[in-house]
Amino acid sequence: MDQNQAEKEPKESSKRSLNALARYSGMAFQIAASIIICLFLGKWLDTKFPMKFPLFTTVLTLLGVFLGVYLVVRDLLKQK
Repeated sequence: MDQNQAEKEPKESSKRSLNALARYSGMAFQIAASIIICLFLGKWLDTKFPMKFPLFTTVLTLLGVFLGVYLVVRDLLKQK
């Protein structure tokens, strides 16, 4: 019986690490996607409403960063 348990532990451990890798990769993708979407939206708005300073790009990119971090923190707190 000890041999069966010893064989199961590495499989379960690798399965847990793969699940964690997938979860954290998804979170990184959420952050990147929110920043990129807000960045392109800001650039588009800056071409529609030209100003001396790229206000929309700056504000929306910062909003994308905060939104991405908020989504990740919410997911982390939900999983605990």
